[in-house]
Amino acid sequence: MRPISAGVLVAGVLSATAAAQPLDPKLETTRALLELCAAEPGSPRYGARLSYCEGFIAGTGLLYEKLVEAGAIRPWACAPSPPSAEEIRTAFVRWARANPRYLDEPPVDGFWRAMAATWPCPEKPEKPAPTRRKP
Repeated sequence: MRPISAGVLVAGVLSATAAAQPLDPKLETTRALLELCAAEPGSPRYGARLSYCEGFIAGTGLLYEKLVEAGAIRPWACAPSPPSAEEIRTAFVRWARANPRYLDEPPVDGFWRAMAATWPCPEKPEKPAPTRRKP
């Protein structure tokens, strides 16, 4: 299992439409992130909302990846293979709709709760205490 790769996230953002309409959401809660990421094709400002969602995913993913690489944090989301930006967005939306009690948390907290629930890292067994030999 590998921590989710930020490279996949960046590729998804770079492929987003460049002609997105301006959007300046107040992204203070997981609920606000859900509203962006759950945008449906044909809905008002769909392209802008989706681009903003994917930008958030890429940004938090890059920070997470660097913190893991530096040893500052332990991985908490481990996918068997790097998920696409769409798979990540869909997983977040599904999790957020199923866990409304977390919607008032900061968006980065809700997002990573979703990733950890979707792609949990295996528990590393604790090393057994050394046994003493009798002389």
